[in-house]
Amino acid sequence: MLDYGLKDKVVIITGATGGIGGAIATEFYELGAQIVITGRNHEKLTALRDKLTRNPDIAPAPLCIPLDLTAAEATKSLVQETIKQFGRLDVVVNNASRVDGRLLLRSDPNYLQNMLHANFIVPYNLCKLALPHMLKNEYGRIINITSITGVTGDAGMTAYAGTKGGVAAFTKSIAAEYGRRGITANCIAPGVINTDAAKKIPAARREQLRIQTPMQRFGTPEEVAFLAVFLASKRASFINGQQIHVNGGLLR
Repeated sequence: MLDYGLKDKVVIITGATGGIGGAIATEFYELGAQIVITGRNHEKLTALRDKLTRNPDIAPAPLCIPLDLTAAEATKSLVQETIKQFGRLDVVVNNASRVDGRLLLRSDPNYLQNMLHANFIVPYNLCKLALPHMLKNEYGRIINITSITGVTGDAGMTAYAGTKGGVAAFTKSIAAEYGRRGITANCIAPGVINTDAAKKIPAARREQLRIQTPMQRFGTPEEVAFLAVFLASKRASFINGQQIHVNGGLLR
């Protein structure tokens, strides 16, 4: 088995109750990381923890912190609890996001503010709060999950595309600011992945996207997770400031 250098690394994973988040949590846990999983659904979090700890010899049980990260002080509470429990923070995976399509002329200020808060301000603040702890050890990995839509745009997705594009831009800036201190910051931009969210895409549009994808299928959450653990590993130490696509060739 390849040594990814992740054993005992402390990893925060947001949106862990979703398909991609759960797969990312599983991969980190199975490589021996000490993971902190968060999401709004307490039952799903504990179910994920119980599933992972069927083999307790791999790593300590995940720390479950049920949170609505858009609530005031939520990101601060998440980092504080992680440091209290483990005394350090090595990796942050900003996976949680809100997908809510709406045509531009049908949007309103509240809708835009909610999208900005969930998809841009929350990961921005979590990166900001995590960085001092990474700088202390001159080691850190920031992995922000963006989207193919943040590059291509799509009808009805102006706010979503804008927030994801913004995350990619600030991630590159973090890479430029802190790369010399042993910290890397990268994005993963999934295409269409087989998750509950993807199932909400109208059937005709789903089939159109499948046909347009050279591999003639959609991705799996695990295929995104494999890249996440690689970017967090010592094997990716010179990859910094990148947005890497996982889309089967849909965008090329």
